[in-house]
Amino acid sequence: MTTVDQLLLQIVNYSSTTIEELVSKRDARILRSMASAIISSNFLTENQSKLLVRILRENQEKLKSVNDNLVEQLLVPTWSREFRIFEQTKKLYISNSNDELSLIIEISYSSSLGKEIANIGKSVSGMSAGQSGKFYHADLTEKNIVTLVSRLKKLDFEIDQKIQNYYEIIQLWSESEIRDRFKIDTITHDNFQKQITSDLGIHTPIDQNIINDRSLRYQYFGEKNGKIPENLTETVATRLTRQLWLDKNITDLSDIFDTLRNLKRFPLLIVFDSNDQKKCLEELVNLSKILEKNGIVDNVGIYFRLGNDGIGKEFNQLIANKKYNSQLDNTTKIVGIASGKIPKFLLKTAWKPMSVIGIGRLLQHNKTSVYANCCDLIINWSDTQPIVEARMSWQ
Repeated sequence: MTTVDQLLLQIVNYSSTTIEELVSKRDARILRSMASAIISSNFLTENQSKLLVRILRENQEKLKSVNDNLVEQLLVPTWSREFRIFEQTKKLYISNSNDELSLIIEISYSSSLGKEIANIGKSVSGMSAGQSGKFYHADLTEKNIVTLVSRLKKLDFEIDQKIQNYYEIIQLWSESEIRDRFKIDTITHDNFQKQITSDLGIHTPIDQNIINDRSLRYQYFGEKNGKIPENLTETVATRLTRQLWLDKNITDLSDIFDTLRNLKRFPLLIVFDSNDQKKCLEELVNLSKILEKNGIVDNVGIYFRLGNDGIGKEFNQLIANKKYNSQLDNTTKIVGIASGKIPKFLLKTAWKPMSVIGIGRLLQHNKTSVYANCCDLIINWSDTQPIVEARMSWQ
């Protein structure tokens, strides 16, 4: 008796007419692909075999000319070889990339599993997907470990033993006891007091917004009582992660500057999307007006240039006219760079931003985003909300 896989090879290799003349283009493409798999050492998976039988049955009237017994042979399908076992990879482990440890979720391609991971990512900080869709990265934090282990175990993931050990230790902790040790009014370590004083200055009035804002930077628990923020300053100050998305259609850049000034959040790194020269020029003109409004007319460095013709020439000339080309040092208030490009001197100096704003393009998956991770406040000011990262938003 002819097996289904042998039947498929007869159909694909039929000399009187091509498979494309007998069935739809989509079905023909699938059948040829399966025929290649049958000829190879891989053969078919069980799911592929079911799809093959379904396509042949749907087209059996058209395919009778190839084999008169096709209908009978499909009643009880048989196969010449055992199906290939699809080994699905589902792992959670720790990886070291660019001297930074992170949690890695590795999966075989699966649309349903990909949706599950994306849903879990809503509760995980620093979650991002690799280009292949097989790897997901997340911050190596206690909360992420608990969230991922508890959720991925239910999906039969292989959990690295080191992560499992961390998970079991964390589960033994008492949240109230830990919180009590790390409240701003209970931390007694000298370095903590020195860092706060160095950051804000000894004579700076400290309100509740600043106390809440610095909790991420210095890793203490403030009195974030769950109250809905009433303005942009409160929204930024009570953020739960360093990433924050602000809708360009709702929030003006000038309002963001006011918030950063209220929270003592300068110096500032601004990342431009240099791929769109027209928008880049518009954003620089807007930024220049805001800087002048805030009395910032010096110590500004825009450290990239566009092609010196047309709009690019206007952009470059504006930088020269406004003297936005100051040498980078500890007095520099504003630094502007192009997305995906980091000037080497920026890495060799002690200058570090207190805030980062990505204008028009999300700070994800490039050199700029890696550098920006040194900061505890990264604002993505764009039209489009990111799918995984920067879930918190102001509307």
